[in-house]
Amino acid sequence: MLKLVVTMLILCAVTSDASTQFNLSIVHSYHKEYAWEQSLTSGLLDSLPKNANLDHFYLDTKRLPKTQHAERAKTVLQQLAASQPDLIILCDDNAAKYLGPHLKNGSTPVVYVGINRNPRDYGLFPAINMTGILERPLLKRSLHSMCRLVNTADTKVLVLFDSDATSDAVLHEAFKGEAYFNLGKVRVELKQFELLENWQNALRNAKAEGFDTVYIGLYHTLRNSVGEHVPDEEVIAWANTHAPVPIFAFWDFAVGTGKTIGGYVLSGRDQGLAGGEIVTEILNGRSPSTIPPRSAKEGSYQFSIHELNRFGITLPQKIRQQAVLLP
Repeated sequence: MLKLVVTMLILCAVTSDASTQFNLSIVHSYHKEYAWEQSLTSGLLDSLPKNANLDHFYLDTKRLPKTQHAERAKTVLQQLAASQPDLIILCDDNAAKYLGPHLKNGSTPVVYVGINRNPRDYGLFPAINMTGILERPLLKRSLHSMCRLVNTADTKVLVLFDSDATSDAVLHEAFKGEAYFNLGKVRVELKQFELLENWQNALRNAKAEGFDTVYIGLYHTLRNSVGEHVPDEEVIAWANTHAPVPIFAFWDFAVGTGKTIGGYVLSGRDQGLAGGEIVTEILNGRSPSTIPPRSAKEGSYQFSIHELNRFGITLPQKIRQQAVLLP
């Protein structure tokens, strides 16, 4: 009889938990159509509790001019105040940067996901109501392992980024502001651009300037000569067509036929999965202050078979065995 009573109590508890409805607000730094945003969101949706009601807000900071970012964030803060969610998720750096300080130490738990900068830089750590997932691209590891596929001796690598705040954060954390450095015999040069034309010229002239390979970083805020945002799919397609040397990537959205060869890349989905796990812990009663910020899955090798063949590159057996091979 005692076992039966205990069993009934457990079943009642499970039923009660399953019937609880949570209202979650997800603030995305970018726009809904952005591949990284879609990937991160898919990870969140697969790891968040199924009994959660979700509201999505998009800051659109890849396409909007920087002068409009703060005003857009203010609007979203007002919407959050009106909706009073049970928990807020801040996706990527700009959401953390613009909204995080206003939400710090409030009554609503906050989980940030996929931020490249140290949370202390945004004033988010320590905070009694905040924790989250740190995005840590292993840029140096990727550079070192990939460039030797093209040149096993001394080699020179160009790394291209746009001038977005996310790019600034990535480069600050990975390279501490250095524009030139050596990885053993690998010489690396970093360049950032706001204008598409300048970015394109750097890629077009890479071989003439002695670079063996080019790494395409973030390119999603590049603008044309009249200040208009250029869609990222157009940028990467142009790079694929005009690259004079093999091009590699740090993130999975830039890998595939008509894009880059690949590399050791990060996935937005992994960030979302890890963030959803922390959210679930908090909704189950754990205080955010007891959950230290942590990194998601480090990354994985991903390559386009078509682009490997196009540039005549054969993967070493050790890397091939670990890699995800795409068309």
